Parts: sequence; structure tokens; C-alpha cells
Amino acid sequence: MKFIGIVGTNANKSYNRMLLTFMQKHFSHQAEIEILELTDVPLFDESNDQSNSEIVQLFNTKITEADGVIIATPEHNHSIPSALKSILEWLSFNLHPLDGKPVMIVGASYDVQGSSRAQLHLRQVLDAPGVNATVMPGYEFLLGNAHHAFTPEGDLKEERTIDFLESCFWRFLRFTQVVNVLAEPEEVALTSGEFTVTTPGHNGEIPMVVRIDNNRIEAIDIDTSGESQGIADVVFTRIPKQIIEGQTLNVDIISGASVTSNGVIDGVPKVIKMAGSNPDILRKRPKAASALNTQDMEYHTDVVVVGAGGAGLTAAAKVLQEGKSVIVVEKFPAVGGNTVRTGGPMNAANPNWQNTFAAIPGERHALKEMIATDEATIDAEYLEDFRQLKAQVTAYFEATKNEEEYLFDSELFYRMQTYLGGKRKDKFGNTIYGQYDLVKILTDKGLESVEWLEEIGVEFDKSDVTMPVGALWRRGHKPLKSEGYAYVSALQQFVERHGGVIITDTAVKELICENGRIVGVIGTGMNGQKITVHSDAVVLASGGFGANTQMLKEYNTYWTEISDDIKTSNSPAITGDGIILGQSVGADLVGMGFSQMMPVSDPETGALFSGLQVPPQNFIMVNQKGKRFVNEYGSRDALTQAAIDNGGLFYLIADDEIKKTAYNTSQEKIDKQVAAGTLFRAETLADLARQIGVDPDVFEATIASYNACVENGFDPEFGKDVFDLKVAVAPFYATPRKPAIHHTMGGLKIDTQTHVLNTEGQIIEGLYAAGEVAGGIHAGNRLGGNSLTDIFTFGRIAGQTAVQELTK
Repeated sequence: MKFIGIVGTNANKSYNRMLLTFMQKHFSHQAEIEILELTDVPLFDESNDQSNSEIVQLFNTKITEADGVIIATPEHNHSIPSALKSILEWLSFNLHPLDGKPVMIVGASYDVQGSSRAQLHLRQVLDAPGVNATVMPGYEFLLGNAHHAFTPEGDLKEERTIDFLESCFWRFLRFTQVVNVLAEPEEVALTSGEFTVTTPGHNGEIPMVVRIDNNRIEAIDIDTSGESQGIADVVFTRIPKQIIEGQTLNVDIISGASVTSNGVIDGVPKVIKMAGSNPDILRKRPKAASALNTQDMEYHTDVVVVGAGGAGLTAAAKVLQEGKSVIVVEKFPAVGGNTVRTGGPMNAANPNWQNTFAAIPGERHALKEMIATDEATIDAEYLEDFRQLKAQVTAYFEATKNEEEYLFDSELFYRMQTYLGGKRKDKFGNTIYGQYDLVKILTDKGLESVEWLEEIGVEFDKSDVTMPVGALWRRGHKPLKSEGYAYVSALQQFVERHGGVIITDTAVKELICENGRIVGVIGTGMNGQKITVHSDAVVLASGGFGANTQMLKEYNTYWTEISDDIKTSNSPAITGDGIILGQSVGADLVGMGFSQMMPVSDPETGALFSGLQVPPQNFIMVNQKGKRFVNEYGSRDALTQAAIDNGGLFYLIADDEIKKTAYNTSQEKIDKQVAAGTLFRAETLADLARQIGVDPDVFEATIASYNACVENGFDPEFGKDVFDLKVAVAPFYATPRKPAIHHTMGGLKIDTQTHVLNTEGQIIEGLYAAGEVAGGIHAGNRLGGNSLTDIFTFGRIAGQTAVQELTK
């Protein structure tokens, strides 16, 4: 038999380790015991999923393959150590290798009771739903006075103690045989036919049709129309495939899409019951063979890209366009990163197109405010641009003084807004602003990125120029398809169609460095296997660290506080991996203290896709007293701070006309959210006020005052000066919102060709970075819509530069 022994502590010196080592030697003729250590197990943190980490996957694989498990626990404050509790949490969160597994508990301690209370607690933990281990009853081996129990060679001294341990172990051998016989797969008798069920998804109920024939699950068809495209796509392919392949319900959820994963996994048991059998039989079957691959793999390519979000896929596409080979390594099961979660519009100044749209009330005032900026506040490298911009705006005013005003824009205006919009002071009084040469590339080449994406296959809606929240100006190019999925799907198809390779479920842990040059990466696959990719260049495009609360708190120099339970709009994959990799080879960092919160995030999840997300000129934000509290056209950090100052939770108000400007929803989604109570709808403002718990008279007065501001084109109370629609046409809507971490402006220091620079300001040969993993562009605050321009512009540059330098 093969057993796994777990040392229940991460202490360097442990009598429980000595006990397991003795058992390993003493019982070597009866069973093989492999001892696993907790030293590298991360503290359990549900918000920072480490299920795919190398150490957790090691435990998962070893326990799955073993006949049984022996846990040796000390006693700390009448309980088990935190390190042991953490590994048990990880092995019952998304992974469940202990389910039905025979377990023997032993323990050693200084006290005469020999960890009896810790063992009792451990039994309770192992019996919990999610762990569901099969613990051997009775036969508790309690080694008291452990500091006197061993010889210098590590053997137990007392014969009586050894005799009792042998009795316990022999009983465990028999117990394991019996438990594993009971756990052997049972046959199922299923009624053939097609069965329809609904199961909970992220955005509501998901209809499923499961076809059964000859006692087998033959097909699982899922209606995915209600779910966000791109985010959960892998759920709808991988999970049904593994269920059908293995005829098993022993399937792991997909990281980053846990709600939808559980929905699909829970939907099939409903069908099994309808077909006349017990789903527990399928739950106890082994996983599908494709889910258990542990083979190490080695690859060779010209360029390897770390991260399959927008920046990584863009860099890969550019490498392929330049005629070279590329492999993209992504730690999550699905591609898309944060890009697939975006609202969609990207910034680019295109006056020829923008000038065809009429100006809206307040935009002229915003231009006047810009050119009235005191030159003394403009940093030297931006001063000449500012003076040229003043001349452009003055000429625009002159040209339109007797005509209807059109929408103004220019690369200079875009550059100055990016610069001034990002210029901030931290809480220690230090000023930061965007590096001029990087900001110039962003704003000069944004339109090139739009045109390049069109060549790749992204279709843009030319009928509307839009503006994401916090963008400051209408220059947003919006895809025809929904949200960021339009970019990701087109880029992924291009990469795969042109011979690029995308490896998912693989976390890059190490950069390969030879003679001062980066020549590849080493990663860990989903089952702990080693993945090595040799290359001539490495592009880091793994995103920022918005889903790593510990890292946010460690570097924060802007917000007064970042709470431990703060939500994020980010993919759970965005945990700073690329930044850490860069640091491992000497990379310099810039702007790490500045993170951005998205003020209009879902209060429960931090996501952006719920409710009604409309352009900021149609934002009406009311607090929990039913009053407006901020200029809704302001920057994201200003909106966030105002929301925090007003209790965090607030509501976005819309009417039926404003609803039509939302770019993240459909009537079906709206109806589902109203039914679920996450979006409020009423035929009168008074009724809407009552639904959200505010005084109807106050609320009606607030909306009347706002409508008057729309008519006048200016808001004297808060200074909002860009408006579009009034709140006047029933039904009326209220979307609950609360700030959540959205973007991290700091990262690896790069130059204009995306070379990663070391702390001496020198290029790290063979290493490039693009997207949110790099810093220096957005400084203290990123404008809405600029992240997409950033990833597509610098992603293209990274891919092109890497190829150009392959032959040098």
C-alpha cells in the first residue's frame, strides 16, 4: 500500500516529523509512506486562490494517487496548527482529494495528553463537508512527553508504545482495504432520454439539456446566452468534456468562474436523479484521464509571452505578423485576463471621425477650463504641447463661433488630459505624473492600434463616439460585439489561425537567464508538472496586482487605507506575477504605490457587468440619503473618494431613455437582475426611492434639480459641465454601486521600446513588458479607456521589438 504522511506543522524541529519518519522506517515492509511537508503552503485566503500553486497541486496529486493518508499533528492552544489548517482549507476549497480517503490521525506533544484535543478538533475538520475524509475511528495514537520518547537515532524508546503504534497501524491497513473496496466504482442504471434542468450561473439561471443513452452521459448542451462572453466560456467546454470522458462528477471547478462552474457541476446530478440513479456514485469515480496529466513538457519557440490577456495576445499576434513563432503561457484555464472583463471602449483621438458628431452641453466649458490652466503648474516636458493645444482650441472656438459646435479632439488634447488626469500627490506629498515619452506614444499611436485591431478582425461601432467612466472626453471607440470579448475573441482566433500556441493552466514561476539574457520560462501545470519553454525573447504581459490584496496594502502610498475585504473588478489571475518575475532578474519598479478603484462596481462582487453602465454624461449618482454628492464627470479617484466619504454604497439613477445608452446589458439581463433584486425598477420616482430606502421627497427634489442642470448645461453645486439626457421617462432604474480595486498604475520600468530596465537603468536583454505589468504611463490615476489603448499599443511594440532584436 502507498500512504501519504503529512507533518502537521511547518516548524523546523518537530516530534511529529520524527514520529512519521519512524513509522516510514518501521512499517516499510507493510506499506510505503511518503512524507509531505507544510513549509511552503500559503496561508489560506479565499480572495487569493492558490489552488493551482505548485505546493497545493503536489498535495492534491499525491493524496489522490495514495491509498490513504496519515496526519501527525501537534497541539497548539487546544487545536491544530494554522499551517495544517491552511492545507486542509486549500484541499477543500476548489480541490477535494480527501473526499472518501482513509485517514489515520497520530500526534506527539510535550504534554502527557499527546495532542488529544488537537486530534479531536482534526477529526471534526476532516468530517466537514468539502473535506469529507473517512477517518479511522478509535485507535488514537497519542504520544505524550515526546521530548523524552525518542532515541538519538530517532527511534521510539518504549516497547509498549511501539506495540500500540503497530496495533493502530495494522488496524489502519485493514481499515484502508475496507474503505477502498466500498469506494470502488459502482455501476449506474440510468433511464435513457433528454433531460432539461436549470442551474445557477453568474448572471442568473442557466438552462441545460443532458442526453443519456445506454447508461452513459452522451451530451451536455448548455444555453450560455445569459453569461458574460469570454469569462466562463471554458466552463462550458471543459467541464462537460471531462464529465462525459470519465462518466464522473469528480470534476474541479474553473478558477475565475467558480459560480458558473459549480452551477454546471450541480446541474448534472439533478439529471442523474431524474434518470433514476444516485449522483454520489459518479462523484466517487476517478477524474477523467485528461484532468490527471502529470507529464513534464518542454517547448522551443522564437518568443514566449507570459499572459494571455489583451497585451499578451496582441504581442503574440504581432510576432506572428513578423513571421516568427510564438508560445503564450497563461496561468488560468481561460484566455482574456482583465481585457475580457472590460466595458469595451478604447481611447484614441480621431478628429476626422469625432468632428462629425455635435458637441454636447458643457464640452465647450471643459475646453475653456483646460486652456485656462496656469502654465506654472505644467511640468517642463509638457509645456510646449500645452501651448500648442491652447492655439488649437482657440482656433476651434474661432471656427465655430457662428456655427453649430462639433466635437473637438486632437492628439495634443488627449496627451494633456492623460498627463493632467494622472498627475497626483501621494499621502506623503510626493508628486507623480506620466513619463512624457511613454504618454506621447500612447496618445500618438492610439489610432494606429484601432486600425490594427480592425485588420485583426475587431469591428467598431462608427455610429457612436462614447466615453467610459473617468475618461474625461468622448474619444471612445466601441466594438460592435459586447464588452472586451470582442478584442479577445478576434485576437485569440488570429493567433491560433496563424500557428501560435496558447498553453493554459500553467503558472510561470521562473525566468531562464543565461549569460545575462532571458531565454525562456519555467512554469507549473495544473497537476504540478514542469513546463519549460525555451525562447530567444520573453514578453511579460501578465497584468497588474489588483487581485492581490496583500501586495496592494504593501505598496499603497495613495489611499488612506485598503481594507482586507475590498472587492476587485479584476480577474483572480491578476496577482502581480510578472512584476515578481521581473524583480527576480533585477528589474526596477515605478509608481507602485498608486492603485485605482472603479467607483461604479457591483457591491457584492466588484464586477462591472451588472446593472446599467452608461456614459458619464448620463451618470446621476445619489447617496443613501437620496442626494447627489459629486461631479459625476470627474476622475475615477475623485468619484471613489466621494463615494467612500458618503458611506461607500450609492446608486446610479437612470430612466428608460438613459437605459438605451447602456453598453453592458440587454433587456433580458435587466429583467433577470430586477427579479433577483440586484437592480431596482419602478414606474415613479417616489416608488423607486422607497425601493432603495431613501426619502421620496428628497429624491424627487434631487432629480428635479439635476434635470434643471441638464437644461442649463452647468451644475453650480458640484461643477458637472457635460450633460446629455434628463431623468424623465418611466420606468426608472437604480443600480447599487460601490468602489472596488480596478487597476494598478505601477509596475516594471520600461523604455519606449518596452525593454524592461534594471535598477541601474540598463536594459535586461531579452525581456520585454507590456500592459498593466508595466508602469510609468498612467502615474497616479488612469483615465477610463486608456488601459485598452495601452495594452494594444505597447503590446504591438513589444512583439515587434522582440522580433527585430532576435537577429541582433
